[in-house]
Amino acid sequence: MLPEIPGCVHLSVEGGCGGTTLGLQYARQELSAGNHVVWICEEMPDGQRFSQMFSEVSPAVVSKFHLSAVGENTEVGIKSAIDLLGALENISLVVVDDWTAKTGRAKKATLKAMHELITKCTKSEVPFIAISSAYEDAAGKGWKARGDLSDCKNWFLHRSSMNSMMRELHLADEITEFILTDEGFTPRK
Repeated sequence: MLPEIPGCVHLSVEGGCGGTTLGLQYARQELSAGNHVVWICEEMPDGQRFSQMFSEVSPAVVSKFHLSAVGENTEVGIKSAIDLLGALENISLVVVDDWTAKTGRAKKATLKAMHELITKCTKSEVPFIAISSAYEDAAGKGWKARGDLSDCKNWFLHRSSMNSMMRELHLADEITEFILTDEGFTPRK
């Protein structure tokens, strides 16, 4: 249903269009398969949204969701993720949500820590998603990603220009349209 994560993905998202939800949907998929997921974020995901996304998942399964809400200490959360990758064998996804500020450049220390985490995930063969706010190029050249994660594939998620309830996920040369529901993203038919 969702595109496969090719190792490392930098998901750049138009504000408020579902980047965290997409990440949670990938996490739910991995948890339902019996695996562990590491999730680093500034703030806890919205409680109502989290409940909607995990309503069909047992509490025993959700206990394998290792969430660290670290405030502005993203580097501390990233270090924790690296440590967990060394301690647990069955981690099948690492997500760092909102890893950059919504404006300006990524902090050098955060960018360095992200590259260390990407290296660790790559060596451990664990898929990785970094979620950040996208911005439109001032020269009109389309969407741009904040922060340089050159080791990752850039994906862009934004609202459809034809229908504000639709979302477009841009993967290299491919665009997939989705409908966003309480359960997450459903491919448009």
